[in-house]
Amino acid sequence: MTWILLIGMFTINTFPQLMLIGIGLFAMTTLFSFVTLPVEVDASRRAVTWLQDAGITDRATTAMASDALHSAAYTYVVAALSSLATLIYYIMIFLGGRRN
Repeated sequence: MTWILLIGMFTINTFPQLMLIGIGLFAMTTLFSFVTLPVEVDASRRAVTWLQDAGITDRATTAMASDALHSAAYTYVVAALSSLATLIYYIMIFLGGRRN
């Protein structure tokens, strides 16, 4: 996908369909990251519950484990938003390249 987008950027004036194909592929990965986002966030929530129920964490370490797992879950949120921003960037390149 990356190579398709890169070649599409260089050939946007002669073969714009290649860039459009790359944008479509990237859009699918962006959609996948947003669709799986609730699963990832819920996994961190379930992990905190499991750590407490299994007795792995005590009262003092549960808060730290919870913070770490919530931070891990938010990395998926940031990755999804980053993917969306990159998708918009590629679309803007495509639309800007077509004007020239």
